Amino acid sequence: MIEHFKLHFITDNLSSAQVIPAEYDLLLVFASIFTAVFASYISFLLSARIKHSYLKNESQIWTIMASCFLGIGIWGMHFVGMLAYTLPIPIEYNISITLISILPSVFASYIVLSPALQTDKGLLFRSVLMGAGIGSMHFVGMMAMVMPAKMAYEPWLFSLSIIVAIVLSGIALKINDFRLAKGVHQTRMNLVVALIMGSAISGMHYIGMISMSVFETEYTTYVTTHDYSTLAQLIIFILVALSLIVLGAVELRARSLLSAKLKAVLNTVQDVVISFNNEGKIEFANPAVIHVFGYQPHDLIGKHIRTLIPERSLELDEILRDSQLSKKTAGKSSSRLLKGQRANKKRFPITLTISSIGKKESGPYVATIKDLSDIRNQEAFTQTIFDNLPIMLFVKEAEHLTFSHVNKAGEQLLGKNKDQLIGLNDFDIFSNEQAVSFVQTDRDVLKSDDTLTIEEKPVTIDDNTHYLRTRKLTIKDSNGKAQYLLDVSEDVTELKQAKTELESLHQRMSMAADAAHIGIWEWNFDTNELIWDDWMHTLFEIPKSEFKGDYSAWANSLHPDEYEDVTNKLKLAILNGEEFHAEFQIVLPSGKTRYINADGRIYGNRMIGVNFDITKRVMAEKKIRQLAQTDHLTGLANRSALERFIKQEFARVERTGSKVG
Repeated sequence: MIEHFKLHFITDNLSSAQVIPAEYDLLLVFASIFTAVFASYISFLLSARIKHSYLKNESQIWTIMASCFLGIGIWGMHFVGMLAYTLPIPIEYNISITLISILPSVFASYIVLSPALQTDKGLLFRSVLMGAGIGSMHFVGMMAMVMPAKMAYEPWLFSLSIIVAIVLSGIALKINDFRLAKGVHQTRMNLVVALIMGSAISGMHYIGMISMSVFETEYTTYVTTHDYSTLAQLIIFILVALSLIVLGAVELRARSLLSAKLKAVLNTVQDVVISFNNEGKIEFANPAVIHVFGYQPHDLIGKHIRTLIPERSLELDEILRDSQLSKKTAGKSSSRLLKGQRANKKRFPITLTISSIGKKESGPYVATIKDLSDIRNQEAFTQTIFDNLPIMLFVKEAEHLTFSHVNKAGEQLLGKNKDQLIGLNDFDIFSNEQAVSFVQTDRDVLKSDDTLTIEEKPVTIDDNTHYLRTRKLTIKDSNGKAQYLLDVSEDVTELKQAKTELESLHQRMSMAADAAHIGIWEWNFDTNELIWDDWMHTLFEIPKSEFKGDYSAWANSLHPDEYEDVTNKLKLAILNGEEFHAEFQIVLPSGKTRYINADGRIYGNRMIGVNFDITKRVMAEKKIRQLAQTDHLTGLANRSALERFIKQEFARVERTGSKVG
């Protein structure tokens, strides 16, 4: 007996030897091909589980199962194919090598089906690896044959078998990747992939067998051929049975995982989820019924759904009919706004959504119940704030620009209540010219997606003109699409009138001040900021371009002889919160002097006052005093001047204690 632990290729020495003829059992050949296709089909079916597994451990399990199944399927195909191949010589198999031959196909299948390599960039590598795995399994399996003959291969057919395995494997893997990426799970598509991969396995095997020849040696003995069909049938039966067991285990595990996930989700959601049969009897309730309805889940099992939703607020048959109709039309669920009833008989608002389970239109059903109590309370709270804000709020639908929400301030301005305004547009309320302007502005805001502020725009309503300061902005949904336009408007009519009157008064005061040569100033004694009007610049002869705008501009103009006295008066007025009054002399930039009268009053941290020129008055008073003390004919000091001098001298003597003389 000769063992074939090495590959041998046909040489000139072997070509002259007698070739032992072989026969094939066609039934077993087809059985071997079926084995390859069937194993591929099951493996790619399992690979779809890998794609939809979000847990790392679960994905690893599916990968191992799929690779083992494909690897054993390749080995099974080879074994059945070898049973179909008969020689008139005794053949034995090395059990150890036979078992080892499974490993290359399993290892290659694991790498190929691994999610990390399922990309177009890894396709060539996966194809080569898969082809090499199929080829390695085949030729290692052939090495397990022990026979009284010499086995050798034709080199180019040997190479062709490997190439066929690589190319067909690549095509099968590419189609399978496309199927998984596009979410196509039809049996037909999976069968196509399995046929191509089965062809890769079978094609490699039988081309490899064609490349092999068995030559006589001096040890060759002949025997009657044996029928191995029963053994092949047993192998196929075991493989199919194993497939069914694996598929059953896989399905049970998948259902178990899905059930565990679903239970975890149902236990954490805040909405009530119940299932009931076509008679309305509750079969399941999640823990949310405890805080929503006040029932324990097990207390509701077997009770009618009307326990949670009273009969007079629920026409069960109608809702079930809607649910069945929705199932016939794209599987949409039926949702209603109803009243629920807690265990304490208290009613509260809910939304009820019902869908059919499975394909039967007669149930069972699953219902989702959402408690709207908090939402309604929040809506009422928000609506109360919305309605009672002193500014006007208008909400328009983005598509047709019709009013959908108006608060009380808006009702008062427009002269209509909310029910009258809802559904109207600008053309129903304002003049055509104004409506066109408003609509254009609204469209611009919606188009630009910017916030727009309009200052003091006049609006005529019922022949009354109002001035509004308006801010417009877009309200979008969760997808970023404009749903509403919000107008926030403030009626500034009275402010506008007051502003106009104030401007008129200011203009009149400015004219009066200019006519009287009165300068107006404002000083912030916290920041030292000083504001002058035009006449102040004229009085102090300081141009606006050279004015520093602070206290120093005024203080530096004071006459040195009067600086201390005037600044002390100013500080005392600020300290006591009193009015400031002073007459003082200033030095102009030209070197001349001017007499100023200053009056000021404190307002918070500011002092506002006026200055006017009293130079002529002061000079006139000095002239009068001078004339009163001199003779008008001689210009010499008169008696009054003498008396004034004597009084001053006596006062000096008393003060200093000196003598007159």
